[in-house]
Amino acid sequence: MLSTLESIATENNKIPALTEFGYNSLPFAEWWTTAFWKGIENHHISFVLAWRNAGKKVDGSMEFFVPYKEQLSADDFMKFYKLERTLFEKEAMQQKLYQQ
Repeated sequence: MLSTLESIATENNKIPALTEFGYNSLPFAEWWTTAFWKGIENHHISFVLAWRNAGKKVDGSMEFFVPYKEQLSADDFMKFYKLERTLFEKEAMQQKLYQQ
């Protein structure tokens, strides 16, 4: 699917982005580096945006797609964050990517 996304973006002079992705409740401790990163690392996706963290629902269950402190996959998320090829808002601001 990512290859198709890249092709469509190229054909339409657009930037490929993966939006609203995620694995609800992140029950796999190393999901960020062994599943997500392995799935995107060989693609030219310029932007990824996980689905939202809704928090506690009326029925008592939790809905989240990005880990919170001490969540099972939080340490692995930090490994993903520190990868050389990832760029988060803090680094983007330092590079002044959004200034004219």
